[in-house]
Amino acid sequence: MIVGAGLGGLVAALGLQRHGVPCRVFERAPSLDEVGAGLSLSPNATRVLIALGLRRQLGRICNSPEALCTKHFDTGEILTLDESVNYEEQYGAPYYQVHRADLHTLLTETIQGNDAQAIRLNSDFVGFESRGDSVEARFADGSRASGEVLIGCDGVKSLMRDLLWRPGKPHYLGYVAYRGLTPVDRLPEGLIAPSSATFSGPGRHFTRYLIRGRELVNYVAFAQRAEWTDESWFVGAGIDEVLESFAGWAPEVLHIIGNTQEERCHKWGLFGRKPLPRWTRERVTLLGDAAHPMLPFLGQGASIAIEDGFVLARALAECKDPAIALARYEAARLPRANETVEQSAAQGERKHRKPGPGDTIHEFLQTRLFTYDATSVAV
Repeated sequence: MIVGAGLGGLVAALGLQRHGVPCRVFERAPSLDEVGAGLSLSPNATRVLIALGLRRQLGRICNSPEALCTKHFDTGEILTLDESVNYEEQYGAPYYQVHRADLHTLLTETIQGNDAQAIRLNSDFVGFESRGDSVEARFADGSRASGEVLIGCDGVKSLMRDLLWRPGKPHYLGYVAYRGLTPVDRLPEGLIAPSSATFSGPGRHFTRYLIRGRELVNYVAFAQRAEWTDESWFVGAGIDEVLESFAGWAPEVLHIIGNTQEERCHKWGLFGRKPLPRWTRERVTLLGDAAHPMLPFLGQGASIAIEDGFVLARALAECKDPAIALARYEAARLPRANETVEQSAAQGERKHRKPGPGDTIHEFLQTRLFTYDATSVAV
């Protein structure tokens, strides 16, 4: 039983299906609507999706950037330009950028094509009870479900995590993020070159890249802020507010922000928790943000969750005893995930400072991030 139909939970479900292991995904939302915006998938994630048989479909919905660059935050001058990396040749898998909703739809349709009953909506998880060789999950509508294993994929606000470890409330990490989508045809011709770029400056940075057939610019902009006072973590943002936050930045940045699609700009405070020393208790475990919420400054949140899902599916398929399988999953994944949490926080500190000559934010995208192979790592 998988609680939460995010990317990590869906990869776990599809991996289990590929191994012939019965599973169900329980999602609290009433429908699987289009949500989110752009998403970067580094080779450590794309090799998993390819191993799940999705290479052809990924080629249809994803873009591959012809180059990655950093630009000066106020002049727009290119500081670094990397246009020579053949990711598939160097790391064994491609680097993709995609609308999150498109990838989510691909995974859900593939899972439901294998089993029309695999995903159950309107299932608001409220608790569980271990029963020796089984686990019973309880939902807000009074329904219950039983299985051999319960997997919590319920995000940074994870109830499952709270029930297992009572770690205290998530804490605000001092960053506000703005995310928006801007049609390319609203921008001056030739403005978006190359297709993927990051502007790094004191206290703020701005990343943008093309998605959906290069018709939309996806951007995410981060600013340090002492407090977050909105009751919700994720709320609509006015364009004027974002422009004010990036006043004086390069014209390219201001053009992109100023031409954001109506109601397609949102903001959220970045919240986190300290890394856990354990994820698993008996036949219950955690995955993705429920286990290891991380700042987005290495672009690895989704990729690490995708790794989790695949390794967990392998462990459950390869080991007859579910409790032993979960212990092997945790042993294989916890050090990797917690290290990436720490690296992501450190990268945030490096990004939010004034860039110097020859400075680059890509130097810390270490090779070991991209070369990790969830399809073959020992479990």
